[in-house]
Amino acid sequence: MKAYESIPDSELLLYLAEKDHTAFTELYTRHWKVVYAICLNRIKEPAIAEDLVQDIFLSLWTHAQPQNIRNLEAYLFQATKFSIIKHINKSQKHLYTNEYGLFDQLEDYNLDEVLHYKWVKELIFQEVEKLPLKTQLIFRYSRQDHLNSKEIADKLDISPRTVENQISKVLKILRKVVKTIIFFAFFSI
Repeated sequence: MKAYESIPDSELLLYLAEKDHTAFTELYTRHWKVVYAICLNRIKEPAIAEDLVQDIFLSLWTHAQPQNIRNLEAYLFQATKFSIIKHINKSQKHLYTNEYGLFDQLEDYNLDEVLHYKWVKELIFQEVEKLPLKTQLIFRYSRQDHLNSKEIADKLDISPRTVENQISKVLKILRKVVKTIIFFAFFSI
């Protein structure tokens, strides 16, 4: 009988390729706590973190060629990162669109990378606050009060085309902000 506790990860992956349950159990025992800690740190819900850990290790078990994994810790880190992103995307995507409609306009960007909704929302509000007062008002009427261009134009006594131009300008600014947020959110995981 093999003493699995003393076998390095790389060799256990070879056994795992042969669907060796004991090798899998040993890999799980060695690494589940770190994966769980990362999940819990990001998700903040123990039950969901546990589910993600199970999914991550299940994907390791079903991996077509686990013997080709060069660095198990790096593989698990990447799998953890993508599981967290996938979970957050599923659970919070509707918040982005429902609570602050501008995300509907930013479909071109990969919002799966944006992990901290409140932080993102605050940054967006800060950017909107930097705009001239009339532009802020137009944007808020459009995105928070869901008024169309004509209604906003009537309310502010300006042309609908001016309203559309102002909204377009704001969205262009916010696209740059969101692009930066996505970049930093991706590398902070």
